[in-house]
Amino acid sequence: MNVLQRGVRSVLRKPIKSIILLFIVIVMSGLFLGVMASRSASIYTQDATRQAIGATFRIEGNEENRRKRLDQAMDVLGDREGSYGGVTHKWLENGADMVVTDNSFETVKEDDVKKIAQVEGIEEYNLITIATVVNPVNFSRIEDPDMDQSTDVGGVNLRGNRIMEMDMDVSAGKISLIEGRMIEKDDRDVCVISKELAELNHLKTGNLLKFNDYHDKEHSTIYSAEIIGIYETKQERKSIMYGDSYRPENTIFTDMSFPEKPSGNEGNPFYQYAIFKVQNAGKYDQVKKSVQKANIDWSRYDLIDNNGNIKNMTENFGQMDQMSMGLLLIVSVSGLVILVLVFLFWIKNRTQEIGIMMSLGKCKFEIWVQFLWEAVMISIIGMLLSFAISPIIAETSASYLAKETQTLRLEQQEQENTGTYIDGYIAPDLKIQDVEVHITKEMVLMDIGMISGILIIAVLVAGITIMKKRPKQILSEMS
Repeated sequence: MNVLQRGVRSVLRKPIKSIILLFIVIVMSGLFLGVMASRSASIYTQDATRQAIGATFRIEGNEENRRKRLDQAMDVLGDREGSYGGVTHKWLENGADMVVTDNSFETVKEDDVKKIAQVEGIEEYNLITIATVVNPVNFSRIEDPDMDQSTDVGGVNLRGNRIMEMDMDVSAGKISLIEGRMIEKDDRDVCVISKELAELNHLKTGNLLKFNDYHDKEHSTIYSAEIIGIYETKQERKSIMYGDSYRPENTIFTDMSFPEKPSGNEGNPFYQYAIFKVQNAGKYDQVKKSVQKANIDWSRYDLIDNNGNIKNMTENFGQMDQMSMGLLLIVSVSGLVILVLVFLFWIKNRTQEIGIMMSLGKCKFEIWVQFLWEAVMISIIGMLLSFAISPIIAETSASYLAKETQTLRLEQQEQENTGTYIDGYIAPDLKIQDVEVHITKEMVLMDIGMISGILIIAVLVAGITIMKKRPKQILSEMS
């Protein structure tokens, strides 16, 4: 009788022990697959404060991904001064350090936007720059006489649009034209100003406004933009930051490439949002699925629909990725310990059998292979059964981790007592709507590999305690 035959008979002869091992493998395999699937889960959240308008989608930078890229750059730079990936590290005279990011690090990439725009069902797209503060050269801005201007740079803010009609404030009906026209995609060096600015400076369409960099008002290059329209505010528009430079009346809409010029960043734009208009509103959900398949680095962005729904990758959802890795480590270590204990008990109760086989000339390696074969047979059945329950485990674990991560995020925000960032970014108020998990072929192969590795180690560790003894010593212990 060979090793394989003896292994099969041994498994059938000891059903209780076999069932115990089978149960352990099912649980371990199911947990492995579940946790691995949760690491690549898609968490669907909703933030009503950031919903797109009408039959449109919007993408903007993902804050968690931004922090990770910043950390990666600082890991490369360390304590030394220098630049890497759009991040610059400097040491100040007082001994403190300063970290600055440039537009290339922050911007929504125009190439990514163009790829999405090519998706079937997308009619048009718009790019919107961040509110860029510049110095007004030949006109005066609106100021609050009761506000301390000593901390303000004395500027106005430019908001570039590829197609102004698709700007969020225009689409929401917050502003409307009272003179002239809106900015179109082929326009260059043009602007649309507020009624308040026009009245204060006696401006009209056709006039030229001049701007330069507020950091060097005396010597920086001056750029001009022609006024092609004047707008009035229909609904309240709040300042995104403190100071008259950011007050709504001082917001000047321009073509999308103009703000980078007077701010000293020509050729290095900072697009904060991209908006995509769906051609047929009845096919909105279908187009959304096609957009999500676009070949771009989605970890960099939030894709927001007209209900404020956002699809988050696990790696961008707070500490969920780290929590999943921790859970995977716990399952691996505890599984190994449990299996070692099980096999120690198993082998100890088969001491007589081992002694007899060794007396009959069977080598220790052959006996160890038999035990491993028994474990493999049971594990194969266990893993096959675990594939049926792993989707349930995956969805449950992913949902739990997402909620725990959300709770931690809220607690952290409360401790920091801040929701607004330097660029006007407001931390989203996300509500988890759904968690979607998929078990892939790669995950199944990893599961098989991990279970097999743990089994081999467990059988080896458990076998050492008995295999180091001589046959006579083993039989004398039994007697």
